[in-house]
Amino acid sequence: MHVRFADCRQARRNKITSTMRSNRIAFATRLANLFDATSHAARRRRAIMLATPLLLSACAAPVTMVPMQFAARTDAGHYRRVAVLPFGGDGGEEATKDFESMLASVRYEQRPYFTVVDRLTLQNVLAEMKLRQSALGDPRSTVKVGRLIGADALYSGSAFVLPVAYSYSSENRVVCPKNGDCATVQVPCTTKTAGFKLIPRLVDVSQGKVVYSETKTGSASSYWCADRGDEVSGALLLNQAVNNAFQQVREDVAPYQRNVYVNYKKDKDGIDPKSVEAFEGALDFAKSGRFDRACAIWAQLAPANPASIALPYNLAVCDEASGRLESALSRYQRIDTSLTKPDGDVNAALARVRESIAQRDRLANETKGARHGS
Repeated sequence: MHVRFADCRQARRNKITSTMRSNRIAFATRLANLFDATSHAARRRRAIMLATPLLLSACAAPVTMVPMQFAARTDAGHYRRVAVLPFGGDGGEEATKDFESMLASVRYEQRPYFTVVDRLTLQNVLAEMKLRQSALGDPRSTVKVGRLIGADALYSGSAFVLPVAYSYSSENRVVCPKNGDCATVQVPCTTKTAGFKLIPRLVDVSQGKVVYSETKTGSASSYWCADRGDEVSGALLLNQAVNNAFQQVREDVAPYQRNVYVNYKKDKDGIDPKSVEAFEGALDFAKSGRFDRACAIWAQLAPANPASIALPYNLAVCDEASGRLESALSRYQRIDTSLTKPDGDVNAALARVRESIAQRDRLANETKGARHGS
């Protein structure tokens, strides 16, 4: 979600002074002059640290992304035909446009979830009623507008760009010159934080009462030190803060999706030696993203390897990732019944799939009973 708050950003942005920049350059120069090389041992430690993640990733089990669908966190999701009144505050103009775009972008079962009354229709009604911005905060005025445009509920609110904040700290560095003992020096560091406050409100037109009102604050930070890291522009941080605040509201008022990463099992216990090569080949396919091939191979191997836990578990993950939740749950339950002691992956899978089914059913029921201009 791209948000433009050019004037506000320019007015709010605090710039690092030229003195601070000069000090940073001077400090880095002194470090370079005093300690122009690290010791052989330090370089070796760095090489080991860099290589360790690569070695671990080579041994890790393949993972797949499982999309989980959630119903809106609040009753605001029940109102499907809506309009967005102008937001107040120094960020209100752009927030109004982005709030409208956010609602219009929500899709459920391949169709738009909300019907958003177009802005021109809304502006014409507001002009005819000669309503000022201050009057839009009155629920009675909101109800009148909503009835004229045929909306079930109307969003309004405020949006504010918060001042950029700076905080200062230090980090220790151990430096080892070619000729001399290692020493610990302190390096000055800076944290720069941008913030954005979004205060949406939803009024039910039929009842004339506020059914949703929240204050969401988004923030984003940049951290750098005199010898490493870079300052991120206030504009970029503000954009991230705005996105953060809007995402919080998005999950309150509409269905949303979260991606969960699930491990496949790679242990070969209970697998016939003749099947091991094919099993490992399927793992390789999974690691390369070819889950279609991996799942097909595991399905072929499962009947001949009934003692394996990994094969039915991996097939359950395949079902889950494909949205076949009841089939996945049935597989996980059969595995759980066969176990003689708890299995962490199976426990997590049972809870995850049950929650997915509950959320899916809740969303289906809410969609059937939603207010949608009927």
